[in-house]
Amino acid sequence: MTVSETSPALKRPAKPYTKYVVLYLALTIGSVWALTIFYLAAFDFAVATLGELHLRNPIVVVILHSPMIAAFLVFFLYDGFRGLGNFFRTLVPRKKDLLWIPALLALMFGYIFAIRYLCILFGIEVPAETETPLEMVLTFLELFYAEVGMVAIAIGWFGFFLPFMHRVTGKRVLAGVYTGLGIAVFVAPGNVFASFDLAIAWPLYAAQLCVLCIGMSFLLNRMKGNVLFFLLPFWASASGSAMKLYLFAIPTQFVQLTVFAILTLVLVLVLKRQSPTGELDAPFTFPDYLERDYTLKAGAVFPGVGNKSKETSKSTVDAPEEPQLAAARQGDDG
Repeated sequence: MTVSETSPALKRPAKPYTKYVVLYLALTIGSVWALTIFYLAAFDFAVATLGELHLRNPIVVVILHSPMIAAFLVFFLYDGFRGLGNFFRTLVPRKKDLLWIPALLALMFGYIFAIRYLCILFGIEVPAETETPLEMVLTFLELFYAEVGMVAIAIGWFGFFLPFMHRVTGKRVLAGVYTGLGIAVFVAPGNVFASFDLAIAWPLYAAQLCVLCIGMSFLLNRMKGNVLFFLLPFWASASGSAMKLYLFAIPTQFVQLTVFAILTLVLVLVLKRQSPTGELDAPFTFPDYLERDYTLKAGAVFPGVGNKSKETSKSTVDAPEEPQLAAARQGDDG
């Protein structure tokens, strides 16, 4: 069984928005790796200057939030305060989408408990004692601010980078893979240089992120780019190890990867079944998904203001697009 592109979008040129993705990658992946190389090259001087690298170090906090900072900067440079306002308008769920919120949270809470019992079934080590139900609730709530950078990942990688990848690839699966790889490279220093065990587990973590982002690509198309539908289930799924349900280890990651893949396939089937035509929603793209025409058509609670992309000269933005129309109608991602 494959995840198919039954209603592919048109592959569109990156220009004139290339500068935004370059800026985004420079401020996110560029900053985290620049800091990493600085510490590797001159550790004593780096520690004396910036301090030890831990989650409460102000430099680390800023860099972990760089996806959000970069995305907000991109929205502002693109369309000023109107661009920022249009992004925040996308965060208001449509009435018909509200039932997805408890459904996704319930699914992800079921997922973290399923991982524990599957690990036990296959003889994979898990913590002997979990937290109490009350402690689990408190841990879940605490993670919203304790999991540094979680909101930033939602806004930056799924609010800007994923829709940009939708634009330039015209593919849900490929855009998801590129987004997953981008996040994996961004978080890699925290794995690769933390310990040997985390370093060798990074490729599996990258694969998990790719599968997760493929699923989010399909889901967020249905939600017209509302990143809350990534943030809420991700928040729940990230709480499993914190609740002492399982350990962050390679055997556990194989189980997680398999379950993620199954859930992604089920999600695609559900989305197809819900569609009146049996076709998946077209990929949401940057910058269109922020603007008035798209949001009005999508039935947004608060439609975007203006159509900046259409205010730009059509010869600059859309002229290269016409020769690609036929080639863009492809059947499967694989």
